[in-house]
Amino acid sequence: MKKFGGTKYNSMWDGSTWLMLGFVVACCLVPCFIDHSIWLITLCLAMLAFVLLTFIGIYYRIDRDKLVVYSFFVPTAYPIDKIKEIKPTRSVLSSPATSLSHRLAITFTNRNILKSSIPLIISPMRQEEFIRHLLSINPEIKHLA
Repeated sequence: MKKFGGTKYNSMWDGSTWLMLGFVVACCLVPCFIDHSIWLITLCLAMLAFVLLTFIGIYYRIDRDKLVVYSFFVPTAYPIDKIKEIKPTRSVLSSPATSLSHRLAITFTNRNILKSSIPLIISPMRQEEFIRHLLSINPEIKHLA
């Protein structure tokens, strides 16, 4: 696995993120109150740990001419010079983003980059700084506010 450097942007945690985590905790606690089995409690704690690790493992890096998206700590690099447009979105599509309300949709000039026409949806903290950083590398990106 290639090691990437550059500027790190964590994925934003907002009310929707905490609501999802609360839902998982509630779903884990209810069976534990019904049956006090050590195996059930262990399974529920393992599920909660998995969800937390998944959320913590989502972040982004801008490394020279690459946008690197980490999902469960696994990097996928995208060329910044192929980004066509960045715009805010409220899409609930599955994506490497922990927030449901502060998301950016990134479309590329070439459909083969994502192997689909669906945009890459991310939720970086410090979104304005993130967008400025991308624009400093590729000023051709259309930014729709």
